[in-house]
Amino acid sequence: MNGFQSGITALVKSALTGEKTEVSENFDWDNALNTAKKHQIVPLIYYGIMYSEIEAPKDIFAETENITYQCIAVNHNQLYELEKLYRAFEESGIEYMPLKGAVMKCLYPKPEMRTMGDADILIKPLQYEKIRVTMQGLGFREILESDHELVWDKKTIHIELHKRLIPSYNKDYYAYYGEGWSFARPENKSRFKLSDEDTFIYIFTHYAKHYRDGGIGIRHITDLYVYLSAKPDLNKEYIEAELKKLKLLDYYNNTLHTVNVWFNGEQPDIMSDFITERIFESGSYGTYVSHIVSVAVKASGFGGNVKLKKIFKLIFLPYKAMCKKYPCLKKAPFLLPVMWAVRIADVIFNKRDKITTQKKELNYITDDKIAEYKRELNFVGLDFNFKETSYEKSREK
Repeated sequence: MNGFQSGITALVKSALTGEKTEVSENFDWDNALNTAKKHQIVPLIYYGIMYSEIEAPKDIFAETENITYQCIAVNHNQLYELEKLYRAFEESGIEYMPLKGAVMKCLYPKPEMRTMGDADILIKPLQYEKIRVTMQGLGFREILESDHELVWDKKTIHIELHKRLIPSYNKDYYAYYGEGWSFARPENKSRFKLSDEDTFIYIFTHYAKHYRDGGIGIRHITDLYVYLSAKPDLNKEYIEAELKKLKLLDYYNNTLHTVNVWFNGEQPDIMSDFITERIFESGSYGTYVSHIVSVAVKASGFGGNVKLKKIFKLIFLPYKAMCKKYPCLKKAPFLLPVMWAVRIADVIFNKRDKITTQKKELNYITDDKIAEYKRELNFVGLDFNFKETSYEKSREK
């Protein structure tokens, strides 16, 4: 862990605890501001500066202050809209369970410290027609649907209604969670929550999923520290037993050590330095290249020519995906080979920009990069315990 990284984590801890800290005289404030923006933790840096009474450069401090005030306004609007939505769901008898950032915000000393790009809520798809009417009545606009989400938008907030806790194409974690409702506990007739232990396990699984899918940022490892600090009496034996079922126990121990290096004074080592470096370089949700290589690792099935497989899958979409592009197949499935030929012609003549993008992505996929990515995951205690098949892409509404 280098001096710059230590300075960032010290400011974050100061914001969370109110304890004063110091940064070195040659601390790179420009890089600190860029890092804070990239990881969406500007309010944490601002409050760290304030609580520690550090004389940061005036332009840097002014920008962190301005962004933090914007975050305060956004947070106010988000919480206001969420409370309206929760009341509307309860009045309509719609069962729901807030997730992730919507839960974590209330555990931070100030809710704006935990920025939230969107609010995640688990719903029951069987109630979706009632949900659609309720959302429209509140002024939301339906945007798209993916494997596990139904996305709605309003000027003041972005809502992701989850059909399940984990995407079904993340087969190992989905096998544990299913749709997720078996873990739910009622708070009232409509609102549900996870137990404190299951909340932590879910937050950690979500963090691990993003780490291996291309990367995760400072904000999310900070969530782990905040949650563990807010819930000191968690049943650790239960948590470790469940994480073992998820094949995440080794990664959990390595991550917990890294959290303690950042915030509790444990001595860094090769493992914590590696995870820290990966997190700092990732941004909020990883880099473009790391996502491409991650997808290739999942698609490879740990063998075979990944590029050829990717090209094949791009051209020869599965029947369900082809039906969405060419509805005539629903009535005439025997035309599938013909429509594959039509698709090839369509891509060649009408979607040259897409071809250029795909060629660029394929250039990132090499056997060496795939092997290196697997080694890095194995080193920290992670793996893809499945071969990912083609899955339904997001569909705009």
